[in-house]
Amino acid sequence: MRNHLDLMTIQAEVLFVHDRNGRLIGINEPDRQPAPRLFWGQTRTGHVLRFQRDVPDHTIAEIQAIMNRDETPEKLSHVIRTFEKEQPINRIWMGPAYACLTGVTSPTGAILVTEQNQSALEAGFSRLLSELPFRKPCYMVTENDVAVSVCFCARSTDRAAEAGVETLEDYRGRGYAALTVSSWCRAIYESQRIPLYSTSWDNYASMSVAKRLNFTLYGTDISIY
Repeated sequence: MRNHLDLMTIQAEVLFVHDRNGRLIGINEPDRQPAPRLFWGQTRTGHVLRFQRDVPDHTIAEIQAIMNRDETPEKLSHVIRTFEKEQPINRIWMGPAYACLTGVTSPTGAILVTEQNQSALEAGFSRLLSELPFRKPCYMVTENDVAVSVCFCARSTDRAAEAGVETLEDYRGRGYAALTVSSWCRAIYESQRIPLYSTSWDNYASMSVAKRLNFTLYGTDISIY
């Protein structure tokens, strides 16, 4: 069983591409979007910090000092103020981080996307279809041979994979996301990797999927851009 700090370290490796010094150089996706200035993964047993490679060393030192001394609710605001000495912050993303740490029994209804049936993605998930080699395994729920909900590898390494979940608006609230996520987790688990699942604090539907599937909440991740 992995401890929470180990899981957060693995998540950082899955989410981002690092240089040889452990600095962030981009998002671990095909289009390699810019990395945040800071990834901060907080767990009950400690934190994981990853800085974008252009962040000045003196800023890193100041933030690390804040982390080591400051256990107050104002810690985040202190970090923000430190970054804003250099340039304004564009946005902040934060939310719970979960893992599926036991095998799951895949419920019926979700279908593995293959070369033979991938055309079902064309209508609602054309971008996913174009990126499918990077996103496998991918599971879908279909209606009338058209995909209406999908779960796929948003980002992955040989140790773990992060779930990406999308459901067409007209088909939300029917439990389809849980079907696809459960099937995807089983496939990742059977490939000897850890299925990871994260979302934002205001995405109640996504958090309800994690609760329904009994995922382990191992921390909170924060990305500051």
